Amino acid sequence: MNVLKLTVSSVLALAGSVLACASAQAAPACGSVSPIERRIVDRADGDADALRAFVWRTSRVYGVDMVDVREKLEQWRAAVECRKQMAAADAPTVVAQR
Repeated sequence: MNVLKLTVSSVLALAGSVLACASAQAAPACGSVSPIERRIVDRADGDADALRAFVWRTSRVYGVDMVDVREKLEQWRAAVECRKQMAAADAPTVVAQR
């Protein structure tokens, strides 16, 4: 009887882990974005002078300068947009009732 319980529990655990991995692989990869990169993307959508001032103020702390921003801004922007779309798709839809 113990062997049967052990076998059934092992099979269920294995099936659960396989299903968890399958659903994780089905999600599109958005890429990694740090909080400072997200803030830079937000600033880049506004005024260019504000972006330069922000990067200049924070460059010593975070190690990101305008060269990095120029080279990687589109990649960061795409990752932030992808994450926003994934969050919107995962959000529950609320239907107004009358």
